[in-house]
This record gives sequence, structure tokens and C-alpha cells, in this order.
Amino acid sequence: MVLDNRLRTLARGVSADTAARAHAKSLIPGETLTTEEQSQAAEFEATVEAMFLMAAVDGEVSKEELDQLSASIQAISDMHAIDGLSLDGTLRTLGDKLNRDGWGGRLEAVAARIRSSEGKAFAFRLAAGVAFVDDMVAHAEAAAIDAFAGRLGLTADESQAILREVQEELFGAA
Repeated sequence: MVLDNRLRTLARGVSADTAARAHAKSLIPGETLTTEEQSQAAEFEATVEAMFLMAAVDGEVSKEELDQLSASIQAISDMHAIDGLSLDGTLRTLGDKLNRDGWGGRLEAVAARIRSSEGKAFAFRLAAGVAFVDDMVAHAEAAAIDAFAGRLGLTADESQAILREVQEELFGAA
């Protein structure tokens, strides 16, 4: 199963749909968002960046990873009917920010934009899904997962419960 299909299983739920719709609305020129919608759109954007950061944790994003991440983001966008999202532009912008601020700096920025409990769980699920998708979590990915959980303020029990759910959804019960 490819990454986009696997992440689709993780990207379901009412809070995910609400955040994705707020993000889609934010892409419409001249559209006015409520404060809550602005926050939801920022969380969705941060979630996409969290996925990117997980793919880039080893210091580079290969063409294969970039292609697969693009397909995954497109699949999630399609699932939530997000129009107007430029994948190439988004990934280029994320790469520029990563080069400018470094991995840790971008992780801080991502975590700061995700304020709701639902948003934190959603972002953590999808970022973990990126790390898990190749059926193996490398040392750098495991450290990145722990760092992201810590920055989000998730307890060890919360992060482990989410990781178990992700593993079960992606690969079935152990």
C-alpha cells in the first residue's frame, strides 16, 4: 500500500475535515475567515509541514520521498475537497523554510501553530504515519517522533497510545 492510501486512513475524522475545510476557505482570494477558522487553517498547514519534516528528518528529502509526500498531500486534499492548494509551491516553500530555519526551528514553528488537542493528535498521527509507512522506523525518525510529541506537549502515554493506533491502522493488530 502506498503512502497516500495509508495516510488517507489516518486523515479521517470530524476535526480533520473541519481543519481542511478552513484551510480550503483560506485559499479563496478575498474570503474572510473567523478567528476559529484561521486557527484551524493554521493547524492544517502546520500538519502538512509536520509530515514534510518527518520525511526530511534524515537531512534530505529524496525525489522519491518528495513524489510520495506530494501524492499523499494531494490525496488528503482530495479527500477533504481542498481546491487551490499548489503542491509544488507548498513543498518548495516548506523546503525553503527548512533550509532557512533548520529542522528544530521548523518543528518549534509547527508545534506553536497547533493549539487544539484534536489538532495535536491529528498532526502527530499523520507525521507518525510518514515515519511508519515504509514498515520500519529509523533511529532519526524515532527521535523525531519523540521530539514532535514533546513539542506538542503530549505525555508519553498519549503519544504511545496514538503510535499504537497508527501502527494498527497501517499494519493491522500486532
